[in-house]
Amino acid sequence: MARKSKTKELNPKYKVRLDYKTVITIRDKSLFSFWKERYPKAELITG
Repeated sequence: MARKSKTKELNPKYKVRLDYKTVITIRDKSLFSFWKERYPKAELITG
């Protein structure tokens, strides 16, 4: 009988809205500054 696989979330994930229709997921908050330079209106949705 097969066992149920366990999944773990190793790193917290953050959602970032770059513009009115684009949402990306990043794994580290330090990456937000990288996207903020390219998209000045970017905002952190979850975190």
